[in-house]
Amino acid sequence: MISDDAPLFHDLLAPRLRQRGVEVSQARSITETKAQLEQGLAPDVILLDMDFSIAGEGSFAGLTAARSIRRGYPKIALLAMSKHDELRIALEMMNIGQQGGRIGYLLKDKLEGVTQLLDFARTVHAGGICIDAQLKGLAARGGKLTATQKRVVDLIARGYTNKAIAERLLISEGTVERHIAAIRRAYGLPSPEEERKLQMNIRVLIVRAYLNDIMGHNDHGPE
Repeated sequence: MISDDAPLFHDLLAPRLRQRGVEVSQARSITETKAQLEQGLAPDVILLDMDFSIAGEGSFAGLTAARSIRRGYPKIALLAMSKHDELRIALEMMNIGQQGGRIGYLLKDKLEGVTQLLDFARTVHAGGICIDAQLKGLAARGGKLTATQKRVVDLIARGYTNKAIAERLLISEGTVERHIAAIRRAYGLPSPEEERKLQMNIRVLIVRAYLNDIMGHNDHGPE
């Protein structure tokens, strides 16, 4: 589902997705989005705008909608499409996805094309997460991790699996797992046993802690 109040986004993106064989439904307001869900529509992924000012529902109405949709329809993956280049909004999306995963935060003006968008959509639909690597402040780095651990978290945030991280960094999957275990300890995150008991998504927890760490070491803070 495309949930966005910008006509151009519907006019350009929806046809391109359909050309790729994607079944697309469209909503031009949060009210319309919720109405379609209540009527039984069950999209795999919602491309959810954060700003519904055109529809008169508010500049951060999409964030509120994301919380509501996750509570009512926890199996639907949410991929935020935002003009807000702010770490704090990405962090809020990670908070929404801390238990189920299936969450992402992309900047509209940084997308490279439909292929990249579909890659992100597949990642969140499969239970993963993704954050736009060009998000302002993401490169500021937190202070609690080693350089290699930061690279691992960067790749987790971009939706890479442990196997893909290992291939990218030219290390073994076991080494990636050891780095993740060290990151858990550095941030005081739940153990694998606690994670399963609490039904938490450790990749979301790691990225959320990393964003908090970055914001805590950014003198200027997010604008």
